[in-house]
This record gives sequence, C-alpha cells and structure tokens, in this order.
Amino acid sequence: MNRSKKRTTLLGILAFLLGILCIVMIFIKPVEFGFVTSSNWFIVIFGVAVVAMIFSIWGIARETERNFLPIIGFIISMAYIVFWVIFFLLILIGVM
Repeated sequence: MNRSKKRTTLLGILAFLLGILCIVMIFIKPVEFGFVTSSNWFIVIFGVAVVAMIFSIWGIARETERNFLPIIGFIISMAYIVFWVIFFLLILIGVM
C-alpha cells in the first residue's frame, strides 16, 4: 500500500488564482481590449468563474492534491454566481 504524499500542484494554485481573478474582475472597471467591452464584461467574469469552479472541482477530486487551495478557489468563484442568483431572486420578489 504505497500512498503518495499529498502536495499542492499547479492545478490547485491555478484554481485559487482564477478565483482571485474572478473577484478582482468584479471590482475593476471594464477596459476595452479585443472582444471584451463593458457590455459583455459580466459574461467574461461568469466564464472565469465557471472555469475556476471546474479547476477547483478537478483539484478537489484528485487524491494526490492538497484540498486547501482548490476549496478556497471554489468558494471564491461560487461567490460571484451566488451573488447573481440572489440578485435575480430579489428582482423576482420585487425588492429591487
């Protein structure tokens, strides 16, 4: 029974950094570069959040990966999606 030692890999670091990028992109003003304009900025942030969640789940599922950074990346990237779900629910019930 040879259990490999758990370690933080590039996958965990990438999941964490994409989650941080998602939060940073929420608070910076959209700059027009290429296909990203202020009108589709939220779509780009949503895409980054989805990619961060995919990498986080992949990192959590790996047995040789330490789960700390992928879990933090997952929580951070979920914050953006949960924000929009709450926002649309508040619009539906007439609060906003």
